[in-house]
Amino acid sequence: MSEPWDARAPCDLCSLPVGVKPFTLVTPERTLMFCCEGCKGIYQMLHQIKESTDGIADN
Repeated sequence: MSEPWDARAPCDLCSLPVGVKPFTLVTPERTLMFCCEGCKGIYQMLHQIKESTDGIADN
């Protein structure tokens, strides 16, 4: 079974490849993928997104 994403897909913050196990952030619009926890955290801070425990982000 292959992953549903391309490991070469760009990080939604810095555009580096997300790799084989990207850090994801589920938003109402789509699932964002990041190359590292730092990029995910910065994106959340810049866009004031709080990740909820059920996997759906609050705006």
